[in-house]
Amino acid sequence: MIKKKECLECKKEFDFDTLARYPRKYCKDCSAKRKKMWDEQWKVKFEDLSED
Repeated sequence: MIKKKECLECKKEFDFDTLARYPRKYCKDCSAKRKKMWDEQWKVKFEDLSED
């Protein structure tokens, strides 16, 4: 069954499947942005580290 829900980040309404194991909190656009930010946080360069 599909229902409408409000995105927690951008406040737009989106459709989601109520039978999903983990219901969505964010729309597809916001989910993609958050996933990209999550993946990039682990890409630390050697130059970014301090010598302390």
